[in-house]
Amino acid sequence: MLGLFILLSILVLANKRTVKISYYFIAAALVYLFYLLIGVFNFHEKPFIDVKFQLFSFSFLFLLINNSLKINLLKLLFTINTVTFFTYLLLFFNTIPNIWNESAIGHGGRLYGPVITPIVFILFYYLLYEKPFDKRLIIASIMGVFYISSTTNFMNLAILAALLLLLAINFRKLFRPIYVVVLFVILLGCLWYLNSSFVPELVSEKMKYIYKPWEYPSLQTRIEDLSKAIKKENFNTFKKIFGEGFGASTSIYRENKISPSLSRTFSFQEIDNGFYYLYHRGGLSLLGIFVFAHIYLMFKVKAIKARIGFVIIVCITNILSIHYFNYYFYVLLPFLILYKDRILNSFDKILKHEHSIRYS
Repeated sequence: MLGLFILLSILVLANKRTVKISYYFIAAALVYLFYLLIGVFNFHEKPFIDVKFQLFSFSFLFLLINNSLKINLLKLLFTINTVTFFTYLLLFFNTIPNIWNESAIGHGGRLYGPVITPIVFILFYYLLYEKPFDKRLIIASIMGVFYISSTTNFMNLAILAALLLLLAINFRKLFRPIYVVVLFVILLGCLWYLNSSFVPELVSEKMKYIYKPWEYPSLQTRIEDLSKAIKKENFNTFKKIFGEGFGASTSIYRENKISPSLSRTFSFQEIDNGFYYLYHRGGLSLLGIFVFAHIYLMFKVKAIKARIGFVIIVCITNILSIHYFNYYFYVLLPFLILYKDRILNSFDKILKHEHSIRYS
Protein backbone atom coordinates (compact mmCIF):
# COMPACT_ATOMS: atom_id res chain seq x y z
CA MET A 1 0.00 0.00 0.00
CA LEU A 2 2.82 2.39 0.84
CA GLY A 3 4.52 1.53 -2.47
CA LEU A 4 1.29 2.31 -4.32
CA PHE A 5 0.95 5.67 -2.53
CA ILE A 6 4.56 6.57 -3.38
CA LEU A 7 3.98 5.69 -7.05
CA LEU A 8 0.77 7.75 -7.20
CA SER A 9 2.48 10.66 -5.46
CA ILE A 10 5.31 10.60 -8.04
CA LEU A 11 2.72 10.64 -10.84
CA VAL A 12 0.97 13.60 -9.21
CA LEU A 13 4.23 15.52 -8.84
CA ALA A 14 5.40 14.65 -12.37
CA ASN A 15 2.24 16.10 -13.93
CA LYS A 16 1.89 19.25 -11.83
CA ARG A 17 3.86 22.46 -11.81
CA THR A 18 2.59 23.33 -8.34
CA VAL A 19 1.73 20.97 -5.50
CA LYS A 20 -1.16 21.91 -3.21
CA ILE A 21 -0.60 21.55 0.53
CA SER A 22 -3.35 22.98 2.74
CA TYR A 23 -2.67 24.78 6.01
CA TYR A 24 -4.55 22.13 8.02
CA PHE A 25 -2.43 19.41 6.36
CA ILE A 26 0.76 21.06 7.64
CA ALA A 27 -0.80 21.69 11.07
CA ALA A 28 -1.90 18.06 11.38
CA ALA A 29 1.57 16.83 10.34
CA LEU A 30 3.26 19.03 12.96
CA VAL A 31 0.85 17.89 15.70
CA TYR A 32 1.39 14.27 14.73
CA LEU A 33 5.21 14.61 14.69
CA PHE A 34 5.14 16.16 18.18
CA TYR A 35 3.31 13.17 19.70
CA LEU A 36 5.37 10.74 17.61
CA LEU A 37 8.54 12.17 19.17
CA ILE A 38 7.08 11.59 22.64
CA GLY A 39 6.52 7.96 21.63
CA VAL A 40 10.11 7.66 20.35
CA PHE A 41 11.52 9.09 23.62
CA ASN A 42 9.41 6.58 25.58
CA PHE A 43 11.10 3.68 23.72
CA HIS A 44 7.90 1.74 23.00
CA GLU A 45 8.36 -1.89 22.02
CA LYS A 46 6.48 -1.37 18.72
CA PRO A 47 6.84 2.35 17.92
CA PHE A 48 5.65 1.91 14.31
CA ILE A 49 2.38 0.16 15.16
CA ASP A 50 0.58 3.51 14.71
CA VAL A 51 2.94 5.14 12.21
CA LYS A 52 1.89 3.13 9.17
CA PHE A 53 -1.77 4.12 9.55
CA GLN A 54 -1.01 7.83 9.93
CA LEU A 55 1.49 7.67 7.05
CA PHE A 56 -1.20 6.13 4.83
CA SER A 57 -3.67 8.81 5.97
CA PHE A 58 -1.34 11.71 5.14
CA SER A 59 -0.48 10.14 1.76
CA PHE A 60 -4.15 9.56 0.98
CA LEU A 61 -5.04 13.15 1.96
CA PHE A 62 -2.18 14.48 -0.20
CA LEU A 63 -3.55 12.57 -3.20
CA LEU A 64 -7.09 13.75 -2.53
CA ILE A 65 -6.05 17.39 -2.34
CA ASN A 66 -3.94 17.23 -5.49
CA ASN A 67 -5.81 14.86 -7.77
CA SER A 68 -9.35 14.04 -6.66
CA LEU A 69 -11.01 17.11 -8.19
CA LYS A 70 -10.36 15.66 -11.64
CA ILE A 71 -12.54 12.63 -10.98
CA ASN A 72 -16.17 12.02 -10.09
CA LEU A 73 -15.79 11.11 -6.41
CA LEU A 74 -19.37 9.94 -5.97
CA LYS A 75 -19.14 7.68 -9.02
CA LEU A 76 -15.89 6.26 -7.67
CA LEU A 77 -17.49 5.58 -4.27
CA PHE A 78 -20.40 3.77 -5.94
CA THR A 79 -17.89 1.67 -7.91
CA ILE A 80 -15.94 0.77 -4.76
CA ASN A 81 -19.22 -0.11 -3.03
CA THR A 82 -20.17 -2.46 -5.90
CA VAL A 83 -16.73 -4.11 -5.95
CA THR A 84 -16.92 -4.61 -2.16
CA PHE A 85 -20.37 -6.18 -2.48
CA PHE A 86 -19.33 -8.65 -5.19
CA THR A 87 -16.12 -9.50 -3.32
CA TYR A 88 -18.15 -10.51 -0.25
CA LEU A 89 -20.66 -12.33 -2.45
CA LEU A 90 -17.86 -14.43 -3.99
CA LEU A 91 -16.35 -15.04 -0.55
CA PHE A 92 -19.78 -16.06 0.75
CA PHE A 93 -19.97 -18.82 -1.88
CA ASN A 94 -16.26 -19.64 -1.37
CA THR A 95 -15.44 -19.06 -5.06
CA ILE A 96 -12.31 -16.92 -4.61
CA PRO A 97 -9.31 -17.27 -2.27
CA ASN A 98 -9.39 -14.96 0.75
CA ILE A 99 -6.42 -12.57 0.90
CA TRP A 100 -7.69 -10.80 4.06
CA ASN A 101 -7.66 -13.79 6.38
CA GLU A 102 -6.41 -17.36 6.45
CA SER A 103 -10.02 -18.56 6.41
CA ALA A 104 -12.86 -16.74 4.63
CA ILE A 105 -15.49 -17.67 7.22
CA GLY A 106 -14.85 -17.36 10.95
CA HIS A 107 -16.79 -17.73 14.21
CA GLY A 108 -20.56 -17.86 13.78
CA GLY A 109 -20.36 -17.57 9.99
CA ARG A 110 -18.55 -14.19 10.05
CA LEU A 111 -16.97 -13.32 6.70
CA TYR A 112 -13.52 -11.73 6.50
CA GLY A 113 -12.82 -9.38 3.61
CA PRO A 114 -12.14 -5.77 2.56
CA VAL A 115 -13.06 -2.69 4.56
CA ILE A 116 -16.84 -2.18 4.77
CA THR A 117 -17.09 1.64 4.94
CA PRO A 118 -17.88 2.62 1.28
CA ILE A 119 -21.64 2.84 1.86
CA VAL A 120 -21.09 5.03 4.96
CA PHE A 121 -19.20 7.61 2.86
CA ILE A 122 -21.81 7.46 0.08
CA LEU A 123 -24.60 8.16 2.57
CA PHE A 124 -22.62 11.00 4.16
CA TYR A 125 -21.97 12.45 0.67
CA TYR A 126 -25.73 12.45 0.00
CA LEU A 127 -26.44 14.15 3.33
CA LEU A 128 -23.66 16.73 2.96
CA TYR A 129 -24.57 17.71 -0.61
CA GLU A 130 -28.31 17.41 0.09
CA LYS A 131 -28.85 15.00 -2.78
CA PRO A 132 -32.31 13.41 -3.08
CA PHE A 133 -32.86 9.72 -2.33
CA ASP A 134 -32.56 7.89 -5.69
CA LYS A 135 -32.48 4.39 -7.20
CA ARG A 136 -28.67 4.23 -7.18
CA LEU A 137 -28.61 4.86 -3.44
CA ILE A 138 -31.30 2.23 -2.76
CA ILE A 139 -29.31 -0.42 -4.69
CA ALA A 140 -26.04 0.65 -3.03
CA SER A 141 -27.67 0.49 0.42
CA ILE A 142 -28.97 -3.03 -0.20
CA MET A 143 -25.42 -4.03 -1.17
CA GLY A 144 -24.12 -2.32 1.97
CA VAL A 145 -26.55 -4.15 4.25
CA PHE A 146 -25.38 -7.46 2.75
CA TYR A 147 -21.63 -7.00 3.18
CA ILE A 148 -21.87 -5.28 6.58
CA SER A 149 -24.15 -7.99 8.00
CA SER A 150 -21.87 -10.64 6.46
CA THR A 151 -19.06 -9.34 8.66
CA THR A 152 -21.47 -9.20 11.66
CA ASN A 153 -20.29 -5.62 12.25
CA PHE A 154 -23.16 -4.01 14.17
CA MET A 155 -21.25 -0.76 14.62
CA ASN A 156 -21.33 0.09 10.91
CA LEU A 157 -24.80 -1.44 10.55
CA ALA A 158 -26.06 0.99 13.22
CA ILE A 159 -24.36 3.91 11.43
CA LEU A 160 -25.82 2.81 8.08
CA ALA A 161 -29.32 2.57 9.58
CA ALA A 162 -29.04 6.01 11.24
CA LEU A 163 -27.77 7.72 8.04
CA LEU A 164 -30.45 6.03 5.92
CA LEU A 165 -33.10 7.19 8.36
CA LEU A 166 -31.78 10.77 8.16
CA LEU A 167 -31.85 10.62 4.36
CA ALA A 168 -35.25 8.96 4.13
CA ILE A 169 -37.10 11.28 6.49
CA ASN A 170 -38.56 14.26 4.70
CA PHE A 171 -40.66 16.19 7.17
CA ARG A 172 -42.72 17.78 4.38
CA LYS A 173 -43.66 14.37 2.97
CA LEU A 174 -43.54 12.36 6.17
CA PHE A 175 -47.28 11.92 6.52
CA ARG A 176 -48.05 11.21 2.87
CA PRO A 177 -49.46 7.65 2.52
CA ILE A 178 -47.11 6.57 -0.31
CA TYR A 179 -44.08 7.81 1.65
CA VAL A 180 -45.12 5.92 4.79
CA VAL A 181 -45.81 2.72 2.77
CA VAL A 182 -42.40 2.82 0.99
CA LEU A 183 -40.54 3.39 4.29
CA PHE A 184 -42.49 0.57 5.93
CA VAL A 185 -41.72 -1.86 3.06
CA ILE A 186 -37.98 -1.02 3.15
CA LEU A 187 -37.85 -1.43 6.95
CA LEU A 188 -39.80 -4.70 6.76
CA GLY A 189 -37.45 -6.00 4.05
CA CYS A 190 -34.33 -5.18 6.09
CA LEU A 191 -35.77 -6.82 9.23
CA TRP A 192 -36.77 -9.91 7.23
CA TYR A 193 -33.26 -10.22 5.78
CA LEU A 194 -31.52 -9.73 9.13
CA ASN A 195 -33.72 -12.42 10.70
CA SER A 196 -33.49 -14.83 7.76
CA SER A 197 -31.27 -17.88 7.24
CA PHE A 198 -29.19 -15.93 4.70
CA VAL A 199 -27.27 -14.00 7.35
CA PRO A 200 -24.44 -15.49 9.45
CA GLU A 201 -25.39 -17.30 12.65
CA LEU A 202 -23.60 -14.63 14.67
CA VAL A 203 -25.95 -11.95 13.28
CA SER A 204 -28.99 -13.99 14.36
CA GLU A 205 -27.52 -14.25 17.87
CA LYS A 206 -27.00 -10.48 18.01
CA MET A 207 -30.49 -9.57 16.81
CA LYS A 208 -31.94 -10.01 20.31
CA TYR A 209 -29.81 -7.05 21.45
CA ILE A 210 -31.33 -4.63 18.92
CA TYR A 211 -33.86 -3.34 21.45
CA LYS A 212 -31.50 -3.65 24.45
CA PRO A 213 -28.04 -2.67 23.15
CA TRP A 214 -26.75 -2.05 26.70
CA GLU A 215 -27.02 -5.82 27.32
CA TYR A 216 -24.82 -6.64 24.31
CA PRO A 217 -21.79 -8.61 25.68
CA SER A 218 -19.33 -6.95 23.28
CA LEU A 219 -20.42 -3.50 24.48
CA GLN A 220 -20.13 -4.59 28.12
CA THR A 221 -16.61 -5.92 27.42
CA ARG A 222 -15.62 -2.57 25.88
CA ILE A 223 -16.92 -0.71 28.94
CA GLU A 224 -15.03 -3.05 31.29
CA ASP A 225 -11.83 -2.75 29.22
CA LEU A 226 -12.01 1.04 29.29
CA SER A 227 -12.54 1.04 33.06
CA LYS A 228 -9.58 -1.31 33.61
CA ALA A 229 -7.33 0.73 31.28
CA ILE A 230 -8.09 3.99 33.08
CA LYS A 231 -7.48 2.41 36.52
CA LYS A 232 -4.20 0.88 35.34
CA GLU A 233 -2.69 3.88 33.51
CA ASN A 234 -1.27 5.70 36.60
CA PHE A 235 -0.30 8.76 34.51
CA ASN A 236 1.76 11.57 36.01
CA THR A 237 0.89 15.21 35.25
CA PHE A 238 2.95 15.31 32.03
CA LYS A 239 1.33 12.14 30.67
CA LYS A 240 -2.15 13.35 31.58
CA ILE A 241 -1.49 16.39 29.40
CA PHE A 242 0.66 14.87 26.60
CA GLY A 243 0.10 11.11 26.89
CA GLU A 244 2.61 8.34 26.16
CA GLY A 245 3.06 9.20 22.48
CA PHE A 246 2.39 7.11 19.39
CA GLY A 247 3.46 3.49 19.62
CA ALA A 248 1.87 2.92 23.04
CA SER A 249 -0.16 -0.26 23.63
CA THR A 250 -2.62 -1.42 26.27
CA SER A 251 -2.76 -4.64 28.31
CA ILE A 252 -6.02 -5.80 29.90
CA TYR A 253 -6.60 -8.80 32.18
CA ARG A 254 -9.85 -10.53 31.23
CA GLU A 255 -11.39 -12.94 33.68
CA ASN A 256 -13.36 -15.82 32.15
CA LYS A 257 -15.94 -16.75 34.80
CA ILE A 258 -17.24 -19.72 32.81
CA SER A 259 -13.79 -21.20 32.24
CA PRO A 260 -11.24 -19.66 34.68
CA SER A 261 -8.32 -21.43 32.94
CA LEU A 262 -8.92 -19.18 29.90
CA SER A 263 -8.50 -16.01 31.97
CA ARG A 264 -5.39 -14.14 30.83
CA THR A 265 -3.84 -10.80 29.96
CA PHE A 266 -4.56 -9.45 26.49
CA SER A 267 -2.28 -6.90 24.83
CA PHE A 268 -3.78 -4.60 22.18
CA GLN A 269 -2.64 -1.86 19.86
CA GLU A 270 -5.40 -0.16 21.83
CA ILE A 271 -8.69 -1.13 23.47
CA ASP A 272 -11.75 -0.55 21.27
CA ASN A 273 -12.34 3.10 22.13
CA GLY A 274 -11.05 5.84 19.86
CA PHE A 275 -11.31 8.57 22.48
CA TYR A 276 -9.10 6.59 24.87
CA TYR A 277 -6.73 5.86 21.96
CA LEU A 278 -6.18 9.62 21.64
CA TYR A 279 -5.91 10.18 25.39
CA HIS A 280 -3.41 7.33 25.81
CA ARG A 281 -1.17 8.66 23.04
CA GLY A 282 -1.59 12.40 23.44
CA GLY A 283 -3.29 13.02 26.77
CA LEU A 284 -5.88 15.74 27.26
CA SER A 285 -4.06 18.01 24.78
CA LEU A 286 -4.46 15.67 21.77
CA LEU A 287 -7.99 14.69 22.80
CA GLY A 288 -8.82 18.41 23.06
CA ILE A 289 -7.36 19.14 19.60
CA PHE A 290 -9.44 16.29 18.16
CA VAL A 291 -12.68 17.47 19.80
CA PHE A 292 -12.26 21.15 18.82
CA ALA A 293 -11.23 20.23 15.25
CA HIS A 294 -14.40 18.17 14.89
CA ILE A 295 -16.57 20.89 16.41
CA TYR A 296 -15.09 23.22 13.76
CA LEU A 297 -15.89 20.69 11.01
CA MET A 298 -19.40 20.20 12.40
CA PHE A 299 -20.15 23.93 12.14
CA LYS A 300 -18.70 24.01 8.60
CA VAL A 301 -21.55 21.67 7.66
CA LYS A 302 -24.63 23.77 6.92
CA ALA A 303 -27.22 21.02 6.36
CA ILE A 304 -28.70 19.94 9.72
CA LYS A 305 -29.11 16.30 8.64
CA ALA A 306 -25.49 16.12 7.50
CA ARG A 307 -24.35 17.69 10.77
CA ILE A 308 -26.24 15.05 12.76
CA GLY A 309 -24.88 12.32 10.46
CA PHE A 310 -21.31 13.55 10.97
CA VAL A 311 -21.71 13.46 14.76
CA ILE A 312 -23.22 9.94 14.55
CA ILE A 313 -20.31 8.60 12.46
CA VAL A 314 -17.61 10.16 14.67
CA CYS A 315 -19.19 9.26 18.03
CA ILE A 316 -20.33 5.69 17.30
CA THR A 317 -17.07 4.79 15.54
CA ASN A 318 -14.90 6.16 18.35
CA ILE A 319 -16.99 4.76 21.19
CA LEU A 320 -16.89 1.22 19.78
CA SER A 321 -13.57 1.00 17.87
CA ILE A 322 -10.30 2.67 16.84
CA HIS A 323 -11.12 2.35 13.12
CA TYR A 324 -11.24 6.14 12.84
CA PHE A 325 -7.44 6.13 13.20
CA ASN A 326 -6.32 2.93 11.49
CA TYR A 327 -8.69 3.05 8.47
CA TYR A 328 -7.32 6.00 6.51
CA PHE A 329 -10.53 6.22 4.40
CA TYR A 330 -12.06 8.32 7.20
CA VAL A 331 -9.91 11.21 5.91
CA LEU A 332 -12.71 11.52 3.31
CA LEU A 333 -15.00 13.04 5.96
CA PRO A 334 -13.01 16.26 6.59
CA PHE A 335 -12.00 16.40 2.91
CA LEU A 336 -15.62 16.34 1.69
CA ILE A 337 -16.55 19.03 4.23
CA LEU A 338 -13.61 21.40 3.65
CA TYR A 339 -13.61 21.08 -0.15
CA LYS A 340 -17.37 21.03 -0.66
CA ASP A 341 -17.57 24.05 -3.00
CA ARG A 342 -14.56 22.99 -5.08
CA ILE A 343 -15.87 19.43 -5.38
CA LEU A 344 -19.26 20.73 -6.54
CA ASN A 345 -17.64 22.99 -9.15
CA SER A 346 -15.41 20.14 -10.30
CA PHE A 347 -18.42 17.80 -10.41
CA ASP A 348 -20.33 20.26 -12.65
CA LYS A 349 -17.35 20.49 -15.02
CA ILE A 350 -17.06 16.69 -15.18
CA LEU A 351 -20.79 16.36 -15.95
CA LYS A 352 -20.59 19.00 -18.70
CA HIS A 353 -17.55 17.26 -20.17
CA GLU A 354 -19.31 13.86 -20.12
CA HIS A 355 -22.44 15.36 -21.73
CA SER A 356 -20.34 17.02 -24.46
CA ILE A 357 -18.62 13.70 -25.24
CA ARG A 358 -21.98 11.91 -25.47
CA TYR A 359 -23.39 14.68 -27.65
CA SER A 360 -20.36 14.52 -29.95
